[in-house]
Amino acid sequence: MTEMTARPSAGLPAELTRSFVSLWTHYAGKRPTNARTDIRGNVVTCVVVDAVDDFDRNMVARHAVDRVRGVGRATPEDYKREAIAAVVRVTRQRVASFISSHDRDTDVATEVFTLEPSLGRGAPVLGERRGGSPRGPAKRPARWIEP
Repeated sequence: MTEMTARPSAGLPAELTRSFVSLWTHYAGKRPTNARTDIRGNVVTCVVVDAVDDFDRNMVARHAVDRVRGVGRATPEDYKREAIAAVVRVTRQRVASFISSHDRDTDVATEVFTLEPSLGRGAPVLGERRGGSPRGPAKRPARWIEP
């Protein structure tokens, strides 16, 4: 895992952490005290600490103010769209699913992304995806009995 409080490091987890801290700061109006990203297979998990209260407060304040003006309102859907876009941009893979959990009691947000497999990152070959063997699609047995 990569933490934002650790010394700068290279790599995908560190780049994702920096992107999330920037995005979260934009929506919460305040930097989280800690953040980390873990990548296991095609699952990306970002944890943001001491940030949920600020995020919720800022979203409510923006909603109340912008509803009067009627333009430029930031919504949770905007955050979701930008979070997915950040993961796609950094990983260069499409996001298959996104689960966002914000725990007000612990003030921790956990964002989980499942990436679509790609041929360069372990996707099964076409025959395997269709239920066949790695050598090609499944074939009929030698003695096929028609119903």
